[in-house]
Amino acid sequence: MSEVVTETTEAEAPKGGSKKFLIIIILAVVLLGGGGAGAYFFLFSKSAEGSEEAKEKGSKKPKAKEAEEEEPEEKGDKSSSLKGAIPNDEDVKEIVELQPFIVNLADEGEARYLRLSVSLGIGGGEGAAHEKPSPLLITRVRNAMLAVLSEKKSDDVLSNAGKVKLRKELLKAAKTAAEEAHIEAIYITDFIVQL
Repeated sequence: MSEVVTETTEAEAPKGGSKKFLIIIILAVVLLGGGGAGAYFFLFSKSAEGSEEAKEKGSKKPKAKEAEEEEPEEKGDKSSSLKGAIPNDEDVKEIVELQPFIVNLADEGEARYLRLSVSLGIGGGEGAAHEKPSPLLITRVRNAMLAVLSEKKSDDVLSNAGKVKLRKELLKAAKTAAEEAHIEAIYITDFIVQL
């Protein structure tokens, strides 16, 4: 009987080993198939998302371009697109450079900063005495400009149209803060937005 038990044990040993080998092969096939399917979906879902984003951007660009391109087409020349960016400075007699502004922008959820250097174009009537603006006047002008800047979001000031609008708002604030100074123009000389 001991021989029969030995033979049975020997006969079962190869079957058990082949079953383990078969299970390992099946697991390898399943893992490789799953990995391949996962890679396929990962790679092709990214390109599908990219093409959908491109379609969305493509549909949005013409509308944005129409708004930006309307003004230059109406005027008829390429330099007219800069017309709003260049201040009307016919009456400017003196330039006063202000210290740079560093301002937290009003973007929600993210801290974004604007560094802006501005110069004032000061004019006056014929024969008017041109004195350097007093520190009080400069402080009032800076305060008024800071009030305008701190309400802005990064999207408001990043485009060319946004910069032109910002310059006009700063000029209005400066004129209101210091009527006696005859501020005629605002020049933006440095502009950095940290995103």
